[in-house]
Parts: sequence; structure tokens; C-alpha cells
Amino acid sequence: MSAVEIGDLVEAWGGVQDDYQSHRDAAKDRIVLECARALAADPGGERAHQWTFGLVMMLPYVGWLPGDDVPGAVFDAVRAADGALRDRPCAHEAHPYAEDELEDHLFWLGDLVADLVDESAEWDEDEHPRDAWLCPRNVAGFARIAMDFIEPGSATGIPPRLPEDTQRDIESLAAVLHGCPRPGTDVDSELSRVGDALGRATDPDDRAGLVIAAAAVSWYAVSDLMRSKPVLDALAAGLEAALSHLSDARCAHEGHPGLPSSGSDAVWVGLHLSSPAGRRVYDIERMSSGWGAPPEALLCPAFTAATARETLARLRERRETLFGAGSPEAPDIS
Repeated sequence: MSAVEIGDLVEAWGGVQDDYQSHRDAAKDRIVLECARALAADPGGERAHQWTFGLVMMLPYVGWLPGDDVPGAVFDAVRAADGALRDRPCAHEAHPYAEDELEDHLFWLGDLVADLVDESAEWDEDEHPRDAWLCPRNVAGFARIAMDFIEPGSATGIPPRLPEDTQRDIESLAAVLHGCPRPGTDVDSELSRVGDALGRATDPDDRAGLVIAAAAVSWYAVSDLMRSKPVLDALAAGLEAALSHLSDARCAHEGHPGLPSSGSDAVWVGLHLSSPAGRRVYDIERMSSGWGAPPEALLCPAFTAATARETLARLRERRETLFGAGSPEAPDIS
């Protein structure tokens, strides 16, 4: 494939990446599917790196609202590439896929793919040589990144990454709590979804993270900026469900950490702790920045129960103030 041909492909892939917030765009679907089919046809071939990097470039669109058959086709193709390439011989000490976050890779991949094809082109990537990018194990690593993007938890041996929907929730809730909701945001629904997710949570650690998130948004829900009974009800119901699992919560800790004073910071902590991948990311961020309480302290059942009771009391008080003592209230769980 000539540099001109790959340049045309990279331009098409970049167009899908740059304008990813499209709903079932047939032209974009076709570009993604053609790339996926090319990789699936020869997942261990000499062009596997081109198709894999192309699919990684287009992941923002794949994770948005593509045609129904697009995510599955991409997943099958990158899974085949991983299987064909991950155990190939390799003498590299490090690979690019493991060094940076996906967002950083998305920024550079377009330029790099074109330079990988044209060996006479000047190589501007300072961290890794061209052969490390072309290494089959590196390509397999990017394939696994794509797998995990589409189906979180489906791949191993890659840097932990916050699930896409969790990242969107953090950003959207932070905008609400800062008083600047994103255009089109239904604030009531955005806040209520925290309570709904808490009510559905089955994993104790996921539940603990969501209790922190509910506590964070509760201050906004009881403020003079809100007078929404459905929001108060949804958050209260989620906390009541959580407390039904925590009636005998005990611990041997001498004390527990306080939550961040900023609501958006507390949401960031809570939603990171609400999934296994998010907890791994939280731990890495904490170790590198020195900011944040130890996750084991924040996930302590006794701390979770105390936070849930305090938050529930605050929500019930506000609900009674606004809507009267006759407002429905679950039996006290304390």
C-alpha cells in the first residue's frame, strides 16, 4: 500500500474520529466496517498494524452511536488480531500501547500511521522507535485496548482505563455541580441516575463508590438550586437499598477519612471507586499525585454505612421541609 493510499485512509479515519458524535452515520459506519473487515481477513498479516491503529483511531465513534453491527465487527476483528499477534517473538523492553492513555494515542496515531508506512519519512516520535510501534506485540496491545473500550473487562495486560460511560458521568455531573450543565442536560435525570445506579449495585465495593457519589450530589439536591422531589426520592431510595446490605457493618479502623469538600472532586472519587477498572485507575492516580484517601479506607463498610446514613438523613430532612411530613419514608435503618 502506497503512502498516498494510506494517507487517504488516515484522512478518512481521522474524519470519523474528529466528528464522532454522529448518530448512525452510514458513511462513517462503512469506513469503520471496511477497516474491521480488512483486519479480520488477515489479523496476523503485514498490514495488521494499519487496520488495528485505524480502528483505535475511530473508537470514539464506535463508542458513541454507530450502527448496531459496528461494535461487534470491530470487537471480533481486534480480538482476532490480539490472538494472532500477542505471542510473537519480541526483544523490546517497552511498547507504546502501555505508556500513555488512550486519549494521548488518539491525538498522535493519525500522523504515526502514515509515517510507519513511509520508511523514508522523518520519525518524530521521541519515546519509541518505529520498530517498537510495528512490533506485533505492540499491535496486539492496541487491539486489546480496543477490546476493553468496547467491552470493559474483556482484555488483560493493558493499562487500566476508566469506562467510557463513567468518564462521561463524571464530566456531566461536575458540570451540573458547578452550575453550568452541558447543553441538553436534564439535571433531574442526571442526579437521579446516581440513586438508580446505587439501587442496582450488587458488588459491595461498587456500592461503596456510589454511596460517595450520592453523598457528593446530595448537597446540590438539597440546596436552594433544587426543589425536585423525584431527585430526592431517587437518591434516598438508592441509599436505603445500600443500607439494607450494611446493617451489621463493622470495622477495626480508628478513624475514617473525610470526603473532598468539593462536590465535583467527591463525584470523581466516588465514580472511580464504583468499578474495578476505576479503582485501579484511582490507585494509580493516587500513587502518582499523592492526593486522595487510601481506597481501602473509602471502601470500608462501616464508613459506607455512616456516609449513607448521614446523606439519607439530609435528603429526608429536605424532602420533609419542601413537601411536608407526609412524604413517603422508608423505615429507619440505623
